[in-house]
Amino acid sequence: MRVRHVVPLLLAALLSVGICEAHSQVDSTDVVHYDLAKESRFETGCFGPCACPVLISGPLEGVFDLRHIGFDGLYENYEVTSVRWTVPDTTTNISIQGSGTYRVGGEFAIQQQLKLDLTVGSGPPKRFDSGLVAGGGGFPRIVIDISLHQNTACRDTVMHVDASPDPVTSVGEVGPGSRARLDPVAPNPFSQRVLLRLALPSAARVSVLVYDIQGRAVRHLYRGVWLGVGAHPFTWDGRRDDGRAALRL
Repeated sequence: MRVRHVVPLLLAALLSVGICEAHSQVDSTDVVHYDLAKESRFETGCFGPCACPVLISGPLEGVFDLRHIGFDGLYENYEVTSVRWTVPDTTTNISIQGSGTYRVGGEFAIQQQLKLDLTVGSGPPKRFDSGLVAGGGGFPRIVIDISLHQNTACRDTVMHVDASPDPVTSVGEVGPGSRARLDPVAPNPFSQRVLLRLALPSAARVSVLVYDIQGRAVRHLYRGVWLGVGAHPFTWDGRRDDGRAALRL
C-alpha cells in the first residue's frame, strides 16, 4: 500500500478593504484610512558605526490613506496619499506631508516596499524608501522602515512606520459593526480539495493568496475583486497559478 505524504499549505488573505455600498464607484470608495501606532518613530542623525549622535528621536504620529491600484503578477500595488504626520517636541512639532506607493507580495517569499515623497518641516520634498524588504505577511497592518539613504550613508533620517487601518475600514471578526473574517481552513492539510469561507460585513475589494510553507505565493484565488456583504464559500483544488499541483503526494 502506498502512503501519501501531503505537504501542508498555508492560506492567507490579503484584504484591502474600502467599506462602501455595493453600487458605489470603485475609484471613489476604494480608500482605506490608516493610523500610525504608538510604536512609530522618527529619528535623524547618525546610524550604524558612525560616531555622531542621533540629533532628533521621537514618536511619529498621524494618518494616511491607502488605495489599491492593481496586481502586477507578483505584487499587490497601492497608492499612498494624504500623509499627515507630526513629530511632537517640547518646543515645536515637525510636520511631515506627502504621498507615494506601497506594494506587497512576491514569488518566493512575502516582500514589501514603501516609497514616499515627503516634505519634512519647511524643507524640500525628498524620497524616503524602504527598498524591497522581507515582510508584509501581516497586511493590512504595515510595519516597515523608510529612510533617505537605506543604510548607505552615515547621516540619515529614518522613520519606523507601524500602521493599521482605521477601525471604520479595517478587517477582523464579523458581527454588528465588526470586520471581515477568513474562517479556519478545513481540512488542513488536505490531499485533493479544500473549502474556504470568507465573511464580509460590507462590500469590499479582496485578494486571497495561497502561500506554501516557504512563504511563496503559489495561487491567487481572488485578485482585487469586489465581493458583497455576507459569506463567500469557495474551494481550492490544490493547484498553482500555472496549473501544476501544489501538493506533493
